[in-house]
Amino acid sequence: MFRKNQNTGINKIDSYPIQFVKKHKNIRILEVGPDFLIGASGYKLFRFENGKWICFSGIHDIKYSFLSKFRLTSRLLRAEIYCYNTLRHNKGICVARKGIFLENELTGKFEKVFHVLRGSRPLTICEDRDGNLYFGEYFNNETRSEVNVYTSLDAGKNWNIIYTFPKNTIRHIHGIQMDPFTGYLWIITGDEDGECIIACTADKFRNLDIIARGGQEFRTCRLLFLKDKIIFGTDSPYEVNYIKSINRKDLTFHNLQEVQGSVINACQINQKCMISTTVEPSTINTDCFSYLWISQNGDNWHQIAAYEKDVFGMDLFQLGTIQFPHYHSPGSNSIYFSGQALKGIDGHTIELKDLNNF
Repeated sequence: MFRKNQNTGINKIDSYPIQFVKKHKNIRILEVGPDFLIGASGYKLFRFENGKWICFSGIHDIKYSFLSKFRLTSRLLRAEIYCYNTLRHNKGICVARKGIFLENELTGKFEKVFHVLRGSRPLTICEDRDGNLYFGEYFNNETRSEVNVYTSLDAGKNWNIIYTFPKNTIRHIHGIQMDPFTGYLWIITGDEDGECIIACTADKFRNLDIIARGGQEFRTCRLLFLKDKIIFGTDSPYEVNYIKSINRKDLTFHNLQEVQGSVINACQINQKCMISTTVEPSTINTDCFSYLWISQNGDNWHQIAAYEKDVFGMDLFQLGTIQFPHYHSPGSNSIYFSGQALKGIDGHTIELKDLNNF
């Protein structure tokens, strides 16, 4: 399962006691709560109860529900549930192909509340302290047309444009996230030089403060918020990638750790931070493994696992990467991660039950 690489040393997980490692087969865990786990298999949603996975709902989409049952067609058509969030009112919301789906209070089914016209889906949904929701458009945008930020003020039922990036400014939006320490909303964009922006807004997009704008050193897909700094990994096919930090006091940027490939996925549990690299071949990114890195404080990073890309082509059957769930509660003492297009863990989740060992 876990590989060794002569360039990076032995994975620490190789010697981890087997009783603390669990594999959840055919389930991708999407959300970790204080006393629950939510996972998906195809377009069905499961809750972990009494030691087993129980199906409690699913997405109402006849065409893609059927095609999502088979792992290869699911990967080929991007027919899967990509993220799941439990909102402040305890309703669930999730993102799947061509839509945002909200839990129906009467039927319990997840029904489409927003049809994605450009691209296949947004990468994230963000909820602020007031329960307002946000997402940014993510599509190929070769002509560099305007790119919109959408918001919902009624817990996901209706969506409207709240902010627009003008033509020829960015390609697309990688994410919108709320800083838990300030309540500010942060937005990150890509892809080419001049289009990579890290910005924040303190007033729900009435004003946008650009923290950084420029080249590949500011291209990222996920921010991790700590009390004194913000952590991110760069997502570049053109330059060597790094885990970096932004000092909150003076907004200076610092390189913390060189990594083997572009960083698309990251998550945190309190102060503990995790990032993974993606198998996305280029002249710079030549490694065929996805690596899992962990830090107890955001400063010192250690590689603990590596998985090899599987045999199916990347253009059709997706890039190889380790993915993380959304931690609805920071109290978990386990690491969960699933695989996309990786040998041994594609469509499965690995659970490491004691974070203190890393």
